[in-house]
Amino acid sequence: MGRVKLYAIGGAVGSLLVLLLIIFGLYQLGDDGQSALERLRDIAVIFVVLLFLLTVVLLAAIAAALGFLVLQIRDRVIPLLEEFTGTARRLRGTANFMTEEAVKPIVTVAGTYARMRAMTKTVTGKSKKPPKV
Repeated sequence: MGRVKLYAIGGAVGSLLVLLLIIFGLYQLGDDGQSALERLRDIAVIFVVLLFLLTVVLLAAIAAALGFLVLQIRDRVIPLLEEFTGTARRLRGTANFMTEEAVKPIVTVAGTYARMRAMTKTVTGKSKKPPKV
């Protein structure tokens, strides 16, 4: 077995032993006039209160972490998103300009070719497609 498994098993056994010692100590603190069931009820109430306290502390820590996260988002992420939006706009403008400039010569050549073909058809009176029979 690896060291991590040994430490995990040792920690679990140690925690269980400490819990049993706490329960035994609380049981012994009970009054002589109490029955065993009353003592166990009191121990259960003590553990419920401790777990409730632990829950409140954890919820407060989660709320504090969320507040910190909101402040970080407001201070760092929002300006970063605004900068990203500006960069995307510049890229879109550059892409549109490059597209127009790259396509313009092709459109000009295609227009000239279409004009020459139309003039050739008009002058010669020929149609490229044979008439349908």
